[in-house]
Amino acid sequence: MQNDLIEARLRRDTTLLAFLQEKKTQYADLEEDVAGPREQLARSLEQAQALSEQVLTADSDRNPDRKRGIRNQLSGLLKRLVVGIKALGTATNDLRLQALAGQPGALSKLTETSFAEEARRLLSLAPERSAALAKRRFLPEHYQQAQKLLQEFRAAATEGRLNDTAGATGRQGLERLIKENGRLVQRLTDLLAVYAPDAPDFWNAYKAAARVVKRGGQQGPDEATKQ
Repeated sequence: MQNDLIEARLRRDTTLLAFLQEKKTQYADLEEDVAGPREQLARSLEQAQALSEQVLTADSDRNPDRKRGIRNQLSGLLKRLVVGIKALGTATNDLRLQALAGQPGALSKLTETSFAEEARRLLSLAPERSAALAKRRFLPEHYQQAQKLLQEFRAAATEGRLNDTAGATGRQGLERLIKENGRLVQRLTDLLAVYAPDAPDFWNAYKAAARVVKRGGQQGPDEATKQ
């Protein structure tokens, strides 16, 4: 269920509850029938609103942008290191070192986990060759910055996975509540439909309150208002 529909359904439930509270006198003879589902809807809506904050917070988390920014910075330093290692291996005729350097272009194709592991491997080649690499434009400060960025990238990746898990779990619970709310609204609609012939103003006002409307005025899918 998309976020705009979730928000629209929650707005509808909030509006409908307010309407039912305000108009109690207009369906007083059916209060005994309506009270149960109305109160269930109020409790379910309260839970859904609390869960929606968790879900939408996880969805709006800027972790992906943060990881992408860190990865781009770290990739630039790693490419500098790869070029330096290759140059050193070429200068010393060290074929093994040239092979260990790998290819700079391969970094962008790696998964998140593989990228972190490759970064760790490449950086492990630097300390014992610090002076030789410095002459080839990979300085000790580049190494220190790359190590710092790698730590930040790993932390951001872990945080992102936790956010994704919390968001997914919360979304499942939220969607169950929203569907249950829809069934409660349908029950209320079936109960109050008896007013359609004799109290059309109340019935039409009820249908308007029970309608799901997305932002921008687009009506959302909902069976409760089709009577």
